[in-house]
Amino acid sequence: MVKSKEGVSICRAFMRCATNPLTPLRAVLLVLASVASSVSASSGDGARHKVRIEGRGPLTVVLEAGLGDTLDIWTSVQPLIAASCTRTIAYTRAGYPGSDPASGPRDAATIVSELRWELKRRGIQPPYVLVGHSLGGLHMQYFARQYPDEIEGLLLVDSTHWNQHLDLGPDASDAFGKGRTVLFLPWIMQRELIDSTSAGKQVNVSPHASGVPTIVLSRTRALHGETPASQALAEKLQEEIAAAFPAARHVRVDDSGHYIQRDRPDVVVAAARELAGCAAMAPKIQR
Repeated sequence: MVKSKEGVSICRAFMRCATNPLTPLRAVLLVLASVASSVSASSGDGARHKVRIEGRGPLTVVLEAGLGDTLDIWTSVQPLIAASCTRTIAYTRAGYPGSDPASGPRDAATIVSELRWELKRRGIQPPYVLVGHSLGGLHMQYFARQYPDEIEGLLLVDSTHWNQHLDLGPDASDAFGKGRTVLFLPWIMQRELIDSTSAGKQVNVSPHASGVPTIVLSRTRALHGETPASQALAEKLQEEIAAAFPAARHVRVDDSGHYIQRDRPDVVVAAARELAGCAAMAPKIQR
């Protein structure tokens, strides 16, 4: 079972390696006996997911978590996005606690297909505002580029780049030819990381979603051990993501790490509500 706070720690450890390709990477062993995975075959598009729905409105904000995280990563921001304006749905991908098991490809095409099936099963019709964090942002890029007519807006929260190459194989290398870090992780996380290369290719060859209003949020705090050069590279990747969506604007979020929804929930809430056409939240009165 992958618990959310453990998923955060794992994702942060991996991000320190994935965003520092300019120096040799050491093999990292993460012993996760307490989060050992028990994953078996599922029914493909028919996988049922744990979801949390809050709010009502003419469109739906869909919240997609990153690697190792469940719908709980959105707990603090979901009700604020929904407040007096819009329906929101956060869900946990197949293979994670509370959702059906998963097997086979965990690339963008498969995950988006499963998500669309879940939305259809629950009678949740377009339009959607898609919100994706980290690896979930890569999946939401695919959704928006494949089905732009269904999308009212796209919010990417320190999203993975399509050419970031998060592969785990012993011979895997990133776009810069450096060896990747080997992680001993629950099966579902290993598979999502391995298939992130395929997911990136799927995004890269997808049509451009030129008419989709997009906000790209990126961190400004360096990760632990990150060099100035690798931080500059991470910023460049975020700029490239924004450039791939002609209707996008890129916001570098002050005082934020990779989990912007935790460090600066106000920024994530404001951006999601803007794309959903909601009124800005009234500022809290200090007493």
